[in-house]
Amino acid sequence: MKTIYLVRHGEAADDVEDRYGGWSDDPLTERGRETARELAKKIAKLSPKPTKIYSSPFKRAFETAEIIGDRLGSRPAPVEGLKERNRYGILTSMTKTEAKTAYPQMVQQVENYMETIQGAETYDHYRSRVLKAVNKILRETEEGSLVVCHGGTFRVVMWELLKMPDYERADLNAILTIQVKNGDLVLKNHKGLVFKS
Repeated sequence: MKTIYLVRHGEAADDVEDRYGGWSDDPLTERGRETARELAKKIAKLSPKPTKIYSSPFKRAFETAEIIGDRLGSRPAPVEGLKERNRYGILTSMTKTEAKTAYPQMVQQVENYMETIQGAETYDHYRSRVLKAVNKILRETEEGSLVVCHGGTFRVVMWELLKMPDYERADLNAILTIQVKNGDLVLKNHKGLVFKS
């Protein structure tokens, strides 16, 4: 039976500097590296053990994947389609305080996940590229694969593939376990996920 594990990257510089991330290519913080090492220990105990690692090429995700890969003895493969959504457009890398002063209307717009501000990627485009990447990984997986990605990727998988509209967000370093049974995707574990109440 095929099993796919989705993991969200650890804490990155934009998280602690209160900046808009998205396509900002920030590295992990030391805390992010430490939690990735802890996560690697947990993943090494999973069954089936992931034999392939796929990752967003953004530093925060790829560094998390490399730390896990070191523990598993496997090198991650970068997948462009797993990049986070370019949700913040011209706000990317700005502190939230700077953005509020310079672009107050856009700051309000970006609160709605489905909105697209200047220079940003539409949800439809994002959904399409993530689904294409995840479906390719599903086809290539023989037993177990690990996907290191972003919060937005979790949204697409939860909302679109698993049909769970109450999904809200994933904690940093969340683990999602999906099994493929008779062609259907089944959520087996959702540690670190938050649902609307």
